[in-house]
Amino acid sequence: MALKILKVENGSTPNDEVVRLKATIKMSVLGYAIVDRTFDENGLVSNEFRHIYVLPDITLEKDQELMVFTGTGKNGKRKYSNSEREYFEYYWGSDQCIWNDKGGDTATLIRYEVIDHCDVLAVS
Repeated sequence: MALKILKVENGSTPNDEVVRLKATIKMSVLGYAIVDRTFDENGLVSNEFRHIYVLPDITLEKDQELMVFTGTGKNGKRKYSNSEREYFEYYWGSDQCIWNDKGGDTATLIRYEVIDHCDVLAVS
């Protein structure tokens, strides 16, 4: 797996919540997305794609991390404190928390591709 979820941290505010991803090889994350899936009491998916964040068109070096915060902020490359190592920090843009600590949420990393598309025609 070229990209993996290291950790999902929930929080009391959107800017406290973060999904940490890590590349295992040098790669572009274009075509990947994080989705929040919730399961019912029977273990069945109750709302498959409740929230979705399409990853940005950036290239990660091997072992480089991308942190996606639920809230708002300035997207870009950062350096770890006391280190020359860099990571990417991006913001989902939600004004509400996504990851809860009551259980039932699952962060899922998906890779997608457009198979087909069709323009929607206006009804006159």
